Amino acid sequence: MRDTDQKAKSGMIRFVIAIFIIGMFFAGAYLIFWTPGEMNSSPIGEVISD
Repeated sequence: MRDTDQKAKSGMIRFVIAIFIIGMFFAGAYLIFWTPGEMNSSPIGEVISD
């Protein structure tokens, strides 16, 4: 029973670390390639009056 507990614990730790690394990869790619908060360069008056 002790061996099974140790294998389960190490597997869960590896799973959590893998999910964290994948999440950090996607967050970094988002920040680098999609620039959150980017402003539109046209003035507000041109957007409203068509």
